[in-house]
Amino acid sequence: SPALAQNSDGGQTMNAKEARKAERAIRRKIVAEQNEKLFQAALQALKEQSFVVEVDQLIFPRGMTKFVSSMTNFVSVNDGDAVLQITTSNYNPGPNGIGGITLDGTPSNVTISTDKRGVVYYNFVDQGVGVSATVNIQMIPGSNRATVTIYPNFSNNVLTMTGTIVPYDESSIYKGMAI
Repeated sequence: SPALAQNSDGGQTMNAKEARKAERAIRRKIVAEQNEKLFQAALQALKEQSFVVEVDQLIFPRGMTKFVSSMTNFVSVNDGDAVLQITTSNYNPGPNGIGGITLDGTPSNVTISTDKRGVVYYNFVDQGVGVSATVNIQMIPGSNRATVTIYPNFSNNVLTMTGTIVPYDESSIYKGMAI
């Protein structure tokens, strides 16, 4: 016979399988509420133009992927400055001193929109000494996870990244030397 859980007044109300199912539903609801809070914080940061996309995965043009540190791989916009930083090497210090490249620029043509499914699109053009690119950020509804696609204006070397959007003040990034 199936095991039965007891309620507080001693009566048997549901078996163990139903209890696990109810517990999972409660956990899913709690996680969904936490994700919605993260989504709202990320959306507010996008609107205030003070955010960091902490990148944890790079996706190269032919589908190859590489998991990376979110401390040193990021896209940030704050106080009229946009920074793109990619580090892929632990062995070669690279132009930025930490194994990659850091590009400072100024965001322009900033647009933010939401489609009928709730996907948030944040687009801008980043212009600077070492960078001229269009940056597209897509954030799915109910989460602060985002996909960033960088389209360089002078080449076809498109780079796609995934990560989480956090307010600039709450980020834990390490910026290398910019070009």
